Amino acid sequence: MRQLPSQLSRRSFVAAGACATVASLGVLAGCATETAAAPEPKEEAPESAPEPASEPAADLADTGEESVIYIVDRLVAKPGEGKAVLDDFMANMKPLIEGAGWRFKRATVAPAMWLDTDSNIIEIEWTMGDIVQEAWAYSSGTRYNPEYVQWWTDIRDRLVSNDRVYSAPEGYMEVLNNV
Repeated sequence: MRQLPSQLSRRSFVAAGACATVASLGVLAGCATETAAAPEPKEEAPESAPEPASEPAADLADTGEESVIYIVDRLVAKPGEGKAVLDDFMANMKPLIEGAGWRFKRATVAPAMWLDTDSNIIEIEWTMGDIVQEAWAYSSGTRYNPEYVQWWTDIRDRLVSNDRVYSAPEGYMEVLNNV
């Protein structure tokens, strides 16, 4: 039998709390003592023939994202530093990374408030189209760029940790694994 860790992460705790809140609201909603009047019957529209289901592969091709790599930079800011770290990243790093070929998708902050006495987790999401050309452009455009290297050196004292995760759609895995 698999043993669960004795300590929960903050993310797991928040997720469990959110689930409990939703479940509680559902139970509370069922406890109302007043009942609404029955809805009036509507005229039934004639049934139309269902549209034929599209093939999954065709849907994937329509999104244009079958050969996209997703990158998430995860920065855990020291207590009270969350907003300053995100502002600094967006002002200084975002232009450098976009200049190296990646496309900015979004930035998210957890929890959804700036904390003074605890860490904010900042996730910046990017996309990269052509793995060969854009990975090489990013690597050569940032590795030896003194601004890029200096930013990471300067920000180190304001972070608890940072990491980067690369992922891809399941349909693209066959291509990536067949090199």
